[in-house]
Amino acid sequence: MSPQAMGEFVDELEELGYVVRRPDPTDRRAKLITLTSKGQACIAAGIATIDGIEQQLTARLGERGHAQLRSLLAKLLEDG
Repeated sequence: MSPQAMGEFVDELEELGYVVRRPDPTDRRAKLITLTSKGQACIAAGIATIDGIEQQLTARLGERGHAQLRSLLAKLLEDG
C-alpha cells in the first residue's frame, strides 16, 4: 500500500470516528494514529465474531477437523 493510499485510508477511518490523529511528541513531522472508543469497540466486536466462528467450526468439525481446515485454507492462501 502506498503512503498516499494509507493516508486516504486513515482519513476515511478518522471521518468515520474510528481513529484520531495526534502530534507525535518526539517527531514534529509525524502524527500518531490512535483508536477511539468507537474503534476499540469495533476491534472487540471483530474479535468476538471470529472467536464465535472458531467455536462453531470446532463444534461441528472437532479439534482435529478444525485444524485440518485451517491447514487447507492456509495452503490455498500460499498457492494463490
